Amino acid sequence: MTVGILLLLGVLTGIGYGLWQGGIARIFSAYALSGIGLILLGLLCAVLIFGVWQEEVISSLYDVWNLIALAREDDDLKQAMMLSLAGGFIIPLIFLTIAFKDKWQSDNKVLGNAHFASGMEVWKAGFLKQEEGAILIGKKYGVPIWSNGFEHVLVFAPTGSGKTRSIGIPNLFQYPFSVVCNDVKLTLFQTTAQYRETVLGHRCFCWSPTDEQGNTHRYNPLDLIARDKRQRITDIQRIAHILIPDSKKSDPIWQQASRKLFKAIVLYLLDTPERPTTLGEINRLIKQQGFDEWLAGMLEESEHLDPECYRNGYSYLNNHEKTRSSILETLSGYFELFEDPVIDAATSASDFDLRNLRREKITIYIGFSDDDMERLAPLLTLFWQQLISVMIRKVPDVTEEPYPLLCMIDEFSSLGRIERLRRSLKLLREYRVRCVLMLQYIAQTYEQYTQDEARAFTNIKTKIAFAAEDIHDAEYISKLLGTRTIRVSAGSSSNQNHGYSVSSSYNYQAVPLLRADEVMRLPAGQTLIMRTGIAPVKAGQFVWYREIKSKQWNI
Repeated sequence: MTVGILLLLGVLTGIGYGLWQGGIARIFSAYALSGIGLILLGLLCAVLIFGVWQEEVISSLYDVWNLIALAREDDDLKQAMMLSLAGGFIIPLIFLTIAFKDKWQSDNKVLGNAHFASGMEVWKAGFLKQEEGAILIGKKYGVPIWSNGFEHVLVFAPTGSGKTRSIGIPNLFQYPFSVVCNDVKLTLFQTTAQYRETVLGHRCFCWSPTDEQGNTHRYNPLDLIARDKRQRITDIQRIAHILIPDSKKSDPIWQQASRKLFKAIVLYLLDTPERPTTLGEINRLIKQQGFDEWLAGMLEESEHLDPECYRNGYSYLNNHEKTRSSILETLSGYFELFEDPVIDAATSASDFDLRNLRREKITIYIGFSDDDMERLAPLLTLFWQQLISVMIRKVPDVTEEPYPLLCMIDEFSSLGRIERLRRSLKLLREYRVRCVLMLQYIAQTYEQYTQDEARAFTNIKTKIAFAAEDIHDAEYISKLLGTRTIRVSAGSSSNQNHGYSVSSSYNYQAVPLLRADEVMRLPAGQTLIMRTGIAPVKAGQFVWYREIKSKQWNI
C-alpha cells in the first residue's frame, strides 16, 4: 500500500509540476519525468537495501507484494521496510542536491530576475482567456493567446516575418466588431471580406485609390467637413494642416500662406453647389491658366460666399506677383497626387461614412501596394487623422454606438505624421477604440517623430516582436526582455613541491535573457510577447491556415 501511494504521489507530482510549468504539453516534459523517475529510483534503492539487510531475495514485484502483505502482521518487518524506504530515498536526494547545487546557490537575483513566463504566469496574466472583442496575438501550449480590453498592441515585424498570416488575417476572421485596416497587396480583403460579410454580418468596403481598373469604393476627405458655418472653418483648418504641413527645412511662411489660399478655395466650393467639393477639383482650379484672374473675378462677382473666403482670397491677391507665384507653386506641389485620374476618381465621393463605424458593423480595407506607399502617404495620413478625429469627438453612448472599433495600421512607420493619433493614443480606450500598430523598423518612426514623441508608441503596454533584421531593433528588444543573474565560478590551482592547493571563488554577472543576436535568430514561427508587469512570453505564431488544416480552429 505504501509503495502504491508513493508511486501515485510521484505521478501526481510530475503531472502537477507539468501543469504549473505550462499545461498538458509540459506533463511529459523532462522536468515532470524526472520527478516520476526520482520516486521510482527511491523505491528501487529501498528494495535493494531491504533485501541486503534482511537477506531476502527479491526478484520480482510479486515478492515485493508478498513482503508488504507479511508486514501487515509483523511489526518488526514493517519497521524494517519503513527504514529501508527512508534510506532508499536518501540516495536519489543526494544526487538531486549535487545536480541542482549550482542552481540553488545562484538564487541571488540582485542583477536581474528576467525569465520567460511559466504556464501559471501566462494563465494568471489572462492571456489564455478570450473576452469579448479580444485580439488574437499568438499561440502557446497549443491554445491561442489573447489581448483583452482596449489596450493597444505594438508589433515589430520586418517584411516577410508573418504578421499578416498570424495577426492580420486571424483577427479579421474572429474579431466581430468594426475594423479599419491598411491592406498591403489586398491580401486581407481577398482572404477575409467574404467571411466578414456572410458570417459576421459586416458591410465591407475596399478603398484602393490606385486601382487602375477602378475596382474600389470611394472616399472623399472633404465630405467630413461640417455644413455648419461655425464648425466648418475648424474642419478645413485641420485638413489644411495635414495636407500642407510646415516645412522643417525652410521658412514655413509659404505653407501658412498656402493653407489660407486652400481655405478660401474650399469655402468657395462648399458654397457653390454646381462644383464638386473634392481634392481633385481643387487641383484643377489652382492649376488652371490665369488662376489669379479667375480668383479675383470670382471674389468680385459673388456675394454669397463665406466672409472667410473673401478674407483669405484677398489676402492672397494683395501679395506681390512674385509672392503669389511662390504661394501658388507651393500649394500646387501638395496636390500633385491628385493629377492622377485614378486617385481623383477614388476621392470624388464617399461610399462609406466614418461616423457610422460604431453604429454599424463595418469593415474598411485600405488597399495599396508597396510601390505606391510613398506617394500615397499624405492621403493615407489624412484618412487616419480624420478617422481618429471623428472617433474622439465625443464619448460614445453604447445604446447609440454599440460597436467598438479596431484599427490595424500596417506600415504605420511609413505613413506621414499622424499627430492626432500620437496625442490621443492613451485616451482612445475611453472612446472604445483600440489600435494594432505594425512597423518594420523602429528607426522609421523617428523619421516622422522625435524620440520623445515616439515614446507615445513605444510605451504601448503590449508588444509583439518577430525575428528582427535590424541590429538596433534587436538590441532594443533585448533590453525590453531584461537581464538575469548567473553565478560564475573562478578556480585556481598551484603546485608547491608536488603538493597541490586548489581554491575557488564565485561572483554574479548580469546577462540578457536573450542577446541581440539571439533575437535576430528567432526561429521561423516564433514570437516574443512583452506586456508591462509580467514576464515575457515566448510564443508561437497563430498561422491561420495551419490551424484550420489541423482542425484546431473552426471558422
